[in-house]
Amino acid sequence: MGVPLLKSMYGDEEGGLLIQLVVVQSMLWYTLLLLLFEYRAATQSMQSTQSCVGEDASGEGEEERTKKKFARRISLLLMMKMVCRKMIRNLNLYAALLGISWALISSRWNVKKPLVMENSITILSNAGLGMAMFSLGLFMAMQPSIMPCGKRLATYSMLIRFVAGPAIMALASLVLGIRGATLKVAIVQAALPQGIVPFVFAKEYDLHSEILSTAVIFGMIVSFPITILYYIILGS
Repeated sequence: MGVPLLKSMYGDEEGGLLIQLVVVQSMLWYTLLLLLFEYRAATQSMQSTQSCVGEDASGEGEEERTKKKFARRISLLLMMKMVCRKMIRNLNLYAALLGISWALISSRWNVKKPLVMENSITILSNAGLGMAMFSLGLFMAMQPSIMPCGKRLATYSMLIRFVAGPAIMALASLVLGIRGATLKVAIVQAALPQGIVPFVFAKEYDLHSEILSTAVIFGMIVSFPITILYYIILGS
């Protein structure tokens, strides 16, 4: 909802900034997020090995302590190798790189895709978003409560998303010298609802997916009046 909302508020040129942000987010932020998830999963898998080494070397001399350090170094190398291997197999990274490469080529030499390819990509894009929303709906339906993370955490997440987020964005923009309509776009953009991709990652890696699901669902419900409120406060 962010792109059409910002275009209706500030026009096509300013709304296009959000499209650029989505591209950067897909290439950098989501890749970094996957890297952190993989690093966390690999760290859990290595804890048992390090624990066994620690038990074998506890209370021993210098030689045992040296072996312990060496074992930890080996564990770290194995963990990083595991993370890199899984990142290489992740198709999101290749999709983002392929998309931005094609965009640069198309913009530079005005190369257009055949209409059948253009429509096929649009169908895949819409289907992917629909399947993600369907997965989120199934997850919420299976929860014993509509707010599986609890009212307190839900309130905190909403405050962070719709109050702290725009405030930090405004401060960072002012520090960077951003003014005018671009500053307003940045603040309104920070008040948009939580994206669904982090929920998919959290669900896949079993890390606080209940908080992300609550943030996505309630964020979509309350984001529209909140963004309109920010629009009125900031002035058109």
